[in-house]
Amino acid sequence: MDEKLIYRLDDNISFRKCSLFGGGSLTRGTCTCFRQKEIQWKNYYFCNREGIHLHCTKHPEIEYEVVCGDYGGMHLSCPKCNSQIEIDNLNEIISKCLRMLNMEFFKDATLIRLDDWYVPEIKQKEKLESGYWIHTDVKTDKDGDTMIVVYVGHKDMKGKKTQFFIKPEKLQLSSDHKDLDPAQILSKIEVTFKGRKISQEYDEEEI
Repeated sequence: MDEKLIYRLDDNISFRKCSLFGGGSLTRGTCTCFRQKEIQWKNYYFCNREGIHLHCTKHPEIEYEVVCGDYGGMHLSCPKCNSQIEIDNLNEIISKCLRMLNMEFFKDATLIRLDDWYVPEIKQKEKLESGYWIHTDVKTDKDGDTMIVVYVGHKDMKGKKTQFFIKPEKLQLSSDHKDLDPAQILSKIEVTFKGRKISQEYDEEEI
């Protein structure tokens, strides 16, 4: 972890992750609000603020002092610019900081539809001399059965494609209605399973 990173929350508040972010340690490191706990006869340090420390945005090197008022109020104080930032709930601000860190962590996450869950296994893409291209994926559906996805397109169709789903265990062949109609690119598709053959012919003039 790079302990010198300061993240901007808004015009007033920035924050950082201290050395105790994510768990305890035998040393407090850069944490300024910690507690100690004995574990197996050793003293460990834990951050009281989930490893998040608030800093002044105008002076990022300055950590805010959290000041509690006499009547339950709370504010953040910067000793350099004497700013007084009133806050209602410190934990809510810390949660907001954690959500911002999660945005960075999950920005490249794979989106899984739980109602249509497929696990990718094998991918292959092949360009043909005729200008057609075929892209195949071998996946596993939510029942644990194999599903072969076949994409067929042509270089002149500007990214449009037709898509077929082949399920060997279920002996099924189907196409995706949201993509290009198979009749616009193919005249016939035939799939041979063990003990069964499925063939579909397309006549664009009849559609």
